[in-house]
Amino acid sequence: MSPPRHSGRPPRPTLRAGTPSAWLRGRVAAEGTELTRVKRALAERGLSPLKRFGQNFLVRSDLAARIVENCQLEPDDVVVEIGPGAGALTAGLAARARAVIAVEKDAGLAELLREELAEQSRVELVEGDFLDFDLAAVARAHHVDRLVVVGNIPYNITTPLLERIFEQKRVVRSAVLLVQKEYGERLAAAAGTPAYGSLTLFARYHALLEPRLVLRAPAFWPRPDVDSLLVRFLLRERRPVGADEALLFRIIRGSFQMRRKQLANTLVDSLGLARADAERLCRTAGIDGRRRGETLTLEEFARLARAAAAAPPTAG
Repeated sequence: MSPPRHSGRPPRPTLRAGTPSAWLRGRVAAEGTELTRVKRALAERGLSPLKRFGQNFLVRSDLAARIVENCQLEPDDVVVEIGPGAGALTAGLAARARAVIAVEKDAGLAELLREELAEQSRVELVEGDFLDFDLAAVARAHHVDRLVVVGNIPYNITTPLLERIFEQKRVVRSAVLLVQKEYGERLAAAAGTPAYGSLTLFARYHALLEPRLVLRAPAFWPRPDVDSLLVRFLLRERRPVGADEALLFRIIRGSFQMRRKQLANTLVDSLGLARADAERLCRTAGIDGRRRGETLTLEEFARLARAAAAAPPTAG
């Protein structure tokens, strides 16, 4: 019998049943280390996660590095971090940007971060609420036209935070945010799908967005009930459609509050029109009034808003 042929490569090590690989052991060790660090840091200061602030700390260093990578930072960027928490992202952001302004509402965590980031010369800690934060003042102070906003944000105030960013989009280039996965899917939904709604169009009006990374619930402590989605928003410098903004969103909100009704019927209620005027408005905009609002694109809603503004029908 001829001897076995060798490829010149060392044989692969065999694992006994039930023996984890070195890669898996390393991953478990890394996760345990970060979780242990966060728990110890909080316990030493008598702190614990606050449910009212929606605190779920990221305890996966490898995922923190991927989030920072997805921010696509340039060396001269100035970053505003919303709710740095225990600092999972802060040092990584500072390593890639010119400056990081970390805005933390929790006084106990702010004190923790002052101690742990004391040697990070590029990090400025601001104790306060991002919902009251003036991004334009930061841009002026750091002599930049536009900022980058980053955050693992509380699920319960996601919409107010988005509204605050969009209000100040003149000085924001991009925002990279961890949101509830279902919420992120609503932001990115296509017309005619169940997730599509006024939130989708609100976000689309103000920004282009890219779903980037799903983070499973075990990546956080305390573990949330749902998974998260990392979304990157590229803030628009110009409006994507030509229409009066207030009138546009009045029509949009009305159509989704009554999403099972035909479009003409929603216009009767949202604009206070007679049925004949609502049907005439749809014809002027070139849209079938029998459609449901959930099938309309942002441009189609804008056509309705332009038609309503150009020839306001008589109220019924």
